[in-house]
Amino acid sequence: MNDSLHYQDKHPLYELLILTFFCFLGGIVFSFFGSITYLIFFGSHLSLTSLSGEGLYQNVNFLRCIQIFSSLGIFIVGPLSFSKFRKYKFATYFQFTKQTELILILLSIAILFASLPLIEYLGNLNSKMSFPESLKALEYWMRQKEDEAMMLTKQLLIMKDYKDLVINLLMIAIIPAIGEELLFRGAVQTIFIKWFSNPHIAIWLAAIIFSAIHVQFYGFIPRMFLGALFGYLLFWGKSLWYPIIGHFINNGSAVIIAYLYQLDGKSVEEIEKTDNFPAYGYIFSALFTLVLLYNFYQRSKNRV
Repeated sequence: MNDSLHYQDKHPLYELLILTFFCFLGGIVFSFFGSITYLIFFGSHLSLTSLSGEGLYQNVNFLRCIQIFSSLGIFIVGPLSFSKFRKYKFATYFQFTKQTELILILLSIAILFASLPLIEYLGNLNSKMSFPESLKALEYWMRQKEDEAMMLTKQLLIMKDYKDLVINLLMIAIIPAIGEELLFRGAVQTIFIKWFSNPHIAIWLAAIIFSAIHVQFYGFIPRMFLGALFGYLLFWGKSLWYPIIGHFINNGSAVIIAYLYQLDGKSVEEIEKTDNFPAYGYIFSALFTLVLLYNFYQRSKNRV
């Protein structure tokens, strides 16, 4: 039997397990590489104290090194190894073959910015989530994880000069935009479409996993919504470049804004203290996002 036909006959669950294995292995191996790289360049500053408790959050260079290498291993090397193992052609499987169109790129960016107030509203709703008394232990654990993630994010967003900006753009915008879209939209969403034969179920399941993997429960809903947006950009546009560009703009703009605020003498904590949009702003955001999505869908459908 032809190898490619044999591989295509495998159940999607098998593919999902193989993908998970390669991502897990990539994360472990590249985290080790990250630790070695840190020791080579910053070894004199490394101590057991700096690798545990609050000391970990104070050692930004170590955090950045591990974050960059582990992200490369999980989100880029993992999917690439999976496609190689499954004998898939990289460009075809991850949908890089179809030529992008400028109007669809611009619409992708416009959709992202138009949805920001709506995403903020979903985040506000999510942050008010409360559990019954019987589940207070779970709620406490989730709050604790959220606080830890927030502390980590604040430490990583501290930028003293343009070098920190470049490193953060690489770590927070470029690698996640390419890697997370390769994994969640390029691979996971594709596997789910094959499994369920329903693109909408596949898009939302991939978005749920995309959000859950960040282990930030009080930002789960807006991140899931964002993941679904990226999923539809891929499904309609037939090119992974559209969600990659949208993802990069979303993360990159946050990094640049944080940098500009700090240049102005403001702290990372002050960046979070932004005024909420009025109610009509959220409604307009939702409607405008739908209009732009419909426009993207129509233009994608009419492409030759």
